[in-house]
Amino acid sequence: MSPTTTPVNNFHFETWRLFDPYYLFFVIPVTLHYILVLRAVSKLQEPNSFHLIFTILGVSDVIYLLTMLTCELLHHTQWLPQFVYVCFVVLSYYGVFFNLLSNGLLSLNRFCATCVWYTTYFSNSCIKVYFIIIGVVSFIATLPGGVLMFIYLLKDYGIKAQYKKTGLESFNTHRSIIITMMISDAFIGSLTSICTMYRLRKYKINYDKSLLLVTTLHIFPDTFVSLFNLDMIFQVTGESRYTNELSRMFLVFLVSFNSLTIVCTNRQIRKEYLKLLCPWMWFKRHEVKMVTKTAVASTGDVVTVV
Repeated sequence: MSPTTTPVNNFHFETWRLFDPYYLFFVIPVTLHYILVLRAVSKLQEPNSFHLIFTILGVSDVIYLLTMLTCELLHHTQWLPQFVYVCFVVLSYYGVFFNLLSNGLLSLNRFCATCVWYTTYFSNSCIKVYFIIIGVVSFIATLPGGVLMFIYLLKDYGIKAQYKKTGLESFNTHRSIIITMMISDAFIGSLTSICTMYRLRKYKINYDKSLLLVTTLHIFPDTFVSLFNLDMIFQVTGESRYTNELSRMFLVFLVSFNSLTIVCTNRQIRKEYLKLLCPWMWFKRHEVKMVTKTAVASTGDVVTVV
């Protein structure tokens, strides 16, 4: 009798390594941090349209981070079919495009806040329309890379096929879309920041500049990830696998960057964030304030008779 042979699944992308504890140690705290930031934003007493856009973008970013963790788990454990794994990979593509387009909307929001018609074009109903458009454009941008992932799965391509010249060039359209969106996001962020600062100086407008910093600083992760993708297209360093790994790490940094800058630059959100992060410290501080107020009140009640 001839021995039974089981089919070998060669499908494996070096970009998604089997198990990397350092990667998980990075993504898990970032995810928890982002959830706390969204919770802190929801506690603001006077939220504006920027906070609404940030919240919708933040929910998408948290889904992206959870998707990345799920991809790592599925690729390590093989609990579910490879088709499910590829679906999560493609979903992560969508999350990156959604983040880049939404950041452009945040930049436009900060500039429009200096204009009279700001509340008209950034009402809740208008913001919903903007995000529907962003969702559709993100889906279209995901198609080139997403379709290729399913082709690689169906044809059972392995690592060697991925890093051959044909394999690398097949994803160039996907990488070109990412680079184009990142350059556009950086350009819009830079232009709107310069125009906003000009209007603030000219018209002396009362304005929260900390939110402007959130959109301006996003230029830096855009630049880093663009450089990695350019290297993958033109093979400048010739280290495709290493560049892929760095790009994967910086994509997480790119998506979560807003949650870091908004806590560092905005006092109100930082205060609410610290309350959620260290509730016992704020309880003790509140207790000390109450004791101090009681002591002051008691000394003020003393009546001196002459």
